Amino acid sequence: MTILLSGALRRAIGAAMAALLLVTGAAGANPFGLSGDPVHAVHVHDFDDEHAHLAEESALDRIHPLVLVALPKGKAYVKYNAPSNCVPGRLKAVLAQVSAKYGPITVNSTFRSRSKNRSVGGKSKSYHLSCSAVDFRVHGSSRGLMSYLASNKSVGGLKRYSSGFYHIDTGPRRSW
Repeated sequence: MTILLSGALRRAIGAAMAALLLVTGAAGANPFGLSGDPVHAVHVHDFDDEHAHLAEESALDRIHPLVLVALPKGKAYVKYNAPSNCVPGRLKAVLAQVSAKYGPITVNSTFRSRSKNRSVGGKSKSYHLSCSAVDFRVHGSSRGLMSYLASNKSVGGLKRYSSGFYHIDTGPRRSW
């Protein structure tokens, strides 16, 4: 059986679910899988160099789409599945802006060693080698994201992969 709901009713249900999850999270059972305040949290997983490229499932994958829609806009929800301490501040700022506008994001790749970069098919002069690039995905609607990133002066290289991942780096402006 399919039940059709109006947009307003869907948003109200989503907001109620989000409020319930945020209250539950504040009580200690954090539904986002993130540490700290569930609205301002940035969770870091430090992997060694050989595993920084791994795209792990994110706790954000388990959030119901209605809850994603109802999350307060303007707040950054960023989860790192790769080292973040080496990522340039300007890329971290772009990630926070993207998250505030488009919803939660998961960063899946930052630094790669030369051997790991070769094994995953990376370019010999990849910006990942100097931790000047990030690969991430958006857990909400990413409509308009490529245009948004292309207009951001802090973004050099820019690519959207068919798998839904985005690549940004601090190099010269280009796309491939």
